[in-house]
Amino acid sequence: MSNNNNYKKQKLSPSLIEKLEAGAFRSLCRHLSERSDEVQNIDLMTVSGFCRNCLAKWMVVEARNSSLLFDDSNDNRKNNDEALLLDAFGYDEAGQYVYGCEYGEWKKRHAKKASEEQIEQYNASKNIHSLFDKKILEKKVAERWPLAADKEATKTEAQKMPVMASTISSNVCCQYVDDKDQKFSSQQQTSPLSSSFSPPPSPQDGLNFSVGILIVSDRAYKGEYPSGDLSGPAIQNSIQHYLDNNDNNKNIIVNIKQDSIVVPDEIDQIQSKLLLLTLNKVDLILTAGGTGFSIRDVTPEATTSVDGFRECYGLMSFISNELTKNQQPLACLSRGKAGIIPNTAKSSASLVCNLPGSPKAIKEIIPMLFPILIHAIGDLQQ
Repeated sequence: MSNNNNYKKQKLSPSLIEKLEAGAFRSLCRHLSERSDEVQNIDLMTVSGFCRNCLAKWMVVEARNSSLLFDDSNDNRKNNDEALLLDAFGYDEAGQYVYGCEYGEWKKRHAKKASEEQIEQYNASKNIHSLFDKKILEKKVAERWPLAADKEATKTEAQKMPVMASTISSNVCCQYVDDKDQKFSSQQQTSPLSSSFSPPPSPQDGLNFSVGILIVSDRAYKGEYPSGDLSGPAIQNSIQHYLDNNDNNKNIIVNIKQDSIVVPDEIDQIQSKLLLLTLNKVDLILTAGGTGFSIRDVTPEATTSVDGFRECYGLMSFISNELTKNQQPLACLSRGKAGIIPNTAKSSASLVCNLPGSPKAIKEIIPMLFPILIHAIGDLQQ
């Protein structure tokens, strides 16, 4: 890496490097344009964290930065012309360049409705999505050149640019931030909690416990998902994010079993793995999937029928109620259970909770559920 950097600095002039970079950008836009049917924006965002809309926004950001190099008070008409052109260059103009046509036309010709799996993968990848400051993307002509319309000397080609109505409107795109230097906040990485929810403080004496993940899904078990199971990583990432972003958790040590266990929607196989995890003294077992209304959704039945299971009736009801208050009424359709599975052979017990299989739902549930589970595990370990 250092040798390449030295070569670039020693052998290539800044202007030549800029030409190479510009050529690479043009090639990327052309590459995507030629593959408009095959490469959808949602897939680009999932894999790389950017899409065609992001490329357009990066062009606008560069236009704003380049415009700032001009002196507003400079009477040189050529400089004023170029600065006005840059300030009048907006998101839609850039989008027309990247897409090779107006976005509405491209969308009609090439955009395809995203599948549920594509949406889940997109939501699971939000931590890598590009960030943009909306204020930078706004056109600056009226703000920076308030008298331009009244001055014949500055009524140039820049002012004759057609005003394009905003056409690029897509939820499958990058994240916005209020300030360009703002870090990716915890609210962007996990869904916002209900305003009425206040997590209880973690135990002062600290805690050390293990977490096992059991994925219940016929399709995941058969390997039918091209990207593999997403529920397990969603659980792991959500727990780790909660621990990393709450100062009260400094004395909490969580050992998350990295390899999720995957079973089909079969009661006997679900029970077998629950008992195995309990026998291995896993403190917390989180299942994902099989909590809906399909005939194959049997995770709650498999859990509650384990010998000696003691249900905690209020836990999942509380989570459902909080999500419903947070304007997510479909949360009440989850039939997930929570309770204790005893390990009589080793005089211990495991706490088990049934989560839905959707990575998006998991990210919404963990920030509320996990701080409560910490206290429950503390009680079990006493």
